[in-house]
Amino acid sequence: MRICSVILNSVLAVDMIVMTILLFLKDGKWDFETGVRRQKYFTALSNEFCAITCVFMIFFPDFYPVRILKFTGVIAVMVTFVTVLVFLGPTLGYRRVMEGRDFVLHVVNPVLAAISFGVFEREKIAFPHCLFGMVPVILYGIVYAYFVMLAPKEKRGEDFYGFNKGNKWYLSMTLMVLGTLILCVGFWAITLI
Repeated sequence: MRICSVILNSVLAVDMIVMTILLFLKDGKWDFETGVRRQKYFTALSNEFCAITCVFMIFFPDFYPVRILKFTGVIAVMVTFVTVLVFLGPTLGYRRVMEGRDFVLHVVNPVLAAISFGVFEREKIAFPHCLFGMVPVILYGIVYAYFVMLAPKEKRGEDFYGFNKGNKWYLSMTLMVLGTLILCVGFWAITLI
């Protein structure tokens, strides 16, 4: 079990080093501005965060805060996975969100992270600590809401996820928080089996 955990965590960490480098390339050339701009996406941030938690899990698998950190990273990429399947795929088209590196970031990494945690690590976590899985979504949601709706008009950014489409941000916010809570409780329940 331990060796499988190390292998999957290593694959996820190395994969995200490669994926992060690719995010900074434009037309095959290094473009710092493009890379920084791509860091606005929860997909990139959640995958990078999860990869960092994987590194900690390789070296400190028995340290309880690291288990909570890994749990939080897994929830973050699973939010990406579920959001692509139930929201972005239907609204933007599955082909658009599942091509090339997006397939790795939206599907492969989340599935590998879920397998590593749910099958090979399965360390018990106290129920209140599973709520740490909510933190990345809440923090990202606050920043996203500010730049899309609350910032001065001249500084507002594009609603690239379409969460405020039809001025229904409250519905998107409720579904994201509720969906994340369900993922947290579901993955916490796996640790009890």
